[in-house]
Amino acid sequence: MTDLLTTRQVQDLLKVDRITVYRMLQDGRLKGIKIGQQWRFPRAEVERFLGVSPAATAQPAISDPAFPTHCVQTIQDLFADLSQLSTVVLDMQGNPLTIVSHPTRFHQLIQSSPTGQESCRASYQSFARTSAQMKEASQVFTCASGLQYVGSPIFDRGAQIGIFLAGQFYWQPPDPREESGRLLRISAAHNLPLEDLQAAARQIPVIDPAQKVRVEAWPVTAARAVMSILRERTNFMDRLQQIASLTQLG
Repeated sequence: MTDLLTTRQVQDLLKVDRITVYRMLQDGRLKGIKIGQQWRFPRAEVERFLGVSPAATAQPAISDPAFPTHCVQTIQDLFADLSQLSTVVLDMQGNPLTIVSHPTRFHQLIQSSPTGQESCRASYQSFARTSAQMKEASQVFTCASGLQYVGSPIFDRGAQIGIFLAGQFYWQPPDPREESGRLLRISAAHNLPLEDLQAAARQIPVIDPAQKVRVEAWPVTAARAVMSILRERTNFMDRLQQIASLTQLG
């Protein structure tokens, strides 16, 4: 019998709010079954979205338990909806702190393979290492599968804690011969149907040259919004600490 999850359970697994779950259902990122007036979600479908095997239900790695995942996820989802780009926040080890918003079909295919997951993880780790030396407000990255990203560093209390990534696009149309060879290699490396990869590759967005400057600036704006939330969190925690100190003195 299919193991079905409630909306609340999906919220807990994905670390998102109810509205985001329904948005993911509407745009096809999640598949659900309506039973009466309630939605139910096959566990296997949620695990597929997370990019894990049924034996190991993974969640975003939170290096700081106080990291405001819910608020940051909301900003990230909004940014992805407006820009129509895939987005995610990474920590300095390359671990996702959020669920990927607006993933391309190509990315989902790669994530459906265990070796593909490892390839994505290695790319994220490389992005994080490179971002630690970033002197610019934003920087361009290319993943192992050939997709481009733009990243902007996130700072908290004077130290870089992560990177806001927007991507899974091409800056310019790929050379057909080069792309054909790359897709063949990806298909063989990750045991994925070549026809599915070719179809998904045709859906990868190509950035209009006139939009290049704007696209490079978008993650900077999003990163600043995240840093504003982090400052508010720090101020709030400081106030709580002051209240606790006064209580102890009393």
